[in-house]
Amino acid sequence: MAISRKVLLMSALIAASAVADARDHVAEVHVGVGRTLMGAELDDATNYNLGIGYVLSNRWTLELIASEYESNLPGSSVDVRGTQYRLDALYHFGEGKWRPYASFGAGNQRLSPDGGTPHPSHQDMVNFGLGLKGRLAKSLEWRTEVRAFNSVDEHFTDVVFGTGVSFLFGHQESKPAAAPKPAPAPAVDPDSDGDGVPDSRDKCPDTPRQYKVDADGCPMELTQAVSIDLAVTFDSDSAVVKDAFLPEVKKVAEFMNQYLNTQVTVEGHTDSTGSAAHNKALSQRRADSVRETLIKRFNIAPERVKAVGYGQDKPVASNATVEGRGKNRRVVAEISTDVTRKVTR
Repeated sequence: MAISRKVLLMSALIAASAVADARDHVAEVHVGVGRTLMGAELDDATNYNLGIGYVLSNRWTLELIASEYESNLPGSSVDVRGTQYRLDALYHFGEGKWRPYASFGAGNQRLSPDGGTPHPSHQDMVNFGLGLKGRLAKSLEWRTEVRAFNSVDEHFTDVVFGTGVSFLFGHQESKPAAAPKPAPAPAVDPDSDGDGVPDSRDKCPDTPRQYKVDADGCPMELTQAVSIDLAVTFDSDSAVVKDAFLPEVKKVAEFMNQYLNTQVTVEGHTDSTGSAAHNKALSQRRADSVRETLIKRFNIAPERVKAVGYGQDKPVASNATVEGRGKNRRVVAEISTDVTRKVTR
């Protein structure tokens, strides 16, 4: 009896320690019939069994089985009733519709002769078997097996061929795989001024949209040189700015008002008529006359205008002709500056 208990405990522990995997039901009720080939002094008999099982996993099932048969003592009319209770562990191979399995377990068998003679006996039994299960329906399974029962106490072995059906309970509904969590949306980096550069990198916020911007969000700038020329001619031996040249002087003034960082040097010149000293003084008066016109008539700051007379030293035409001398009696200026403009889209 002690050995049987140890085997029972070992079977339970091995089965219970199986790592649970997917299973499609939880419990079973088994009804079966079989033929026992007796190894003891008894005639072969038909046995009937009833069992309940707990499904640990798709691989492992633990079963508690009760079995009963009627037999005879050879050469006598004495009927013997055999009653058996056992705990089995079943290990299944594969997971399809047809599943072979191996089983092992232990229990106790009671042999009870009619009339009480000889007296009832008890044997501890261990068993090992092979079988095949076939799923007939969602809740119904057929199985057949061959199993050897060995008596620990009296050292005989019975062989049982059995078949039966199992009713399956507690079906596990397969849960659909959880949908993967969507990746978190990337953090939105706003572009408040709509220039195409996000605020996190925009070093020039609130840039007007008409301007092109660089990678830092600042307006792209283009630097270019701008200039204007002044050319005023005078009558012979005169330093008076004629009204016909006032629009020319006005254009220079407007240019200087637009570009406030500009300054101008007005250059006075003469032809070669007269002495060099006279022409030097005359060219200075002509330059001063244009300077005064810029200052007094067009409101250019005095410190922005300089006048220099060069006399007859820088002719632009021949003094041998009337036309050439007229070109040499002049005041000229050239104003230029570098202007940086924002590039528009």
